[in-house]
Amino acid sequence: MKIRVTKKWNPLADTYQLTKQEIESQVLSDLAKYRQKYQEKYNKSVPTPIDVDNFVKELWDFDVSFEIIQQELETEETLGYLRPESRQIIVGEGCTNQKRISFTIAHESGHISLHGPLFSTEDGLITGWEDSSPCKNKKKLDTANIRREWQANVYAGTLLAPKIEVESFLQEIGLVDGIILIEFNLDDYFSKFEERFGLSRQALEIRLEHLKIPFKGSKYKIV
Repeated sequence: MKIRVTKKWNPLADTYQLTKQEIESQVLSDLAKYRQKYQEKYNKSVPTPIDVDNFVKELWDFDVSFEIIQQELETEETLGYLRPESRQIIVGEGCTNQKRISFTIAHESGHISLHGPLFSTEDGLITGWEDSSPCKNKKKLDTANIRREWQANVYAGTLLAPKIEVESFLQEIGLVDGIILIEFNLDDYFSKFEERFGLSRQALEIRLEHLKIPFKGSKYKIV
């Protein structure tokens, strides 16, 4: 499997941080490929919200499986992870919130798309994750890991709510005056956004902030 990355960098060795704009560009590239594959296979347009299970299957031949995930930290819940050697995205079977499930799958697809150099391969097949050098500075490794998780989150938000689709939706619901975005109270419109994009309140707020779309209402309210 050939995995394209926006920049030629190795997340294990470098501390280079992909920007939101570069991740946005990567998502657009992945979506263009997916839409073409979907149209050719099913003879119809990609639905909204996007079927993330089908997205990872068609682009990278990864399947989604639900299993019990042993939690390593009491303060931080692990909702999913990649098992690259078996081409699987694992989602915790205890998770029943569809929005969280979709975001988790989209997050892991971000790792596939952006962090290809982290996969070890043999004879063209993925065999797992590359091991980091034992002499590498732990603080640097922790920082790199935090950045990769941030990048995957940005990828997920962008995949589920692409900029052009959000802007089109704002026009549909009357929140654009000419070329000016009208500041709005998200409490009044959240259900409409939720129906269109399938994002949780928290994920939607972060996505709107990334797009610099003005809105009022609570910040990072978890639903």
